Amino acid sequence: MIKLRKELLSLLNALHPRVYYQDAPDNAQYPYIVFDFPTSSFDGGGLEVVTVDIDGWARPKDGDTTELELLMEKIKDIDKTTCSNDGFAATFYLENRLALTDDDKKIKRRKFIFQARVFDRS
Repeated sequence: MIKLRKELLSLLNALHPRVYYQDAPDNAQYPYIVFDFPTSSFDGGGLEVVTVDIDGWARPKDGDTTELELLMEKIKDIDKTTCSNDGFAATFYLENRLALTDDDKKIKRRKFIFQARVFDRS
């Protein structure tokens, strides 16, 4: 999972400079991206299927979500992207796009849920 995390972080940082794993710091500048791997399963033959949540967070002063939507369109570009390194390869497939409601009404959120198919080549 560490290899996948590093590869995905590199991939996402090429699209946006503020990307965090699991949690953003309290002083993170909006908009930003948070990603996590909430579940994974194995097929016993070298394939691991990992759920990848990628959340976009924004706090627009005027409530306009355009900047957030444009950021998430960039994130959508990793659909069907394969990264490989150090004995593994992973391909990402977009499964869901969600508009989330935050308790803080000034915060706007979007979530993309990907499935990563991770092949162990070692």
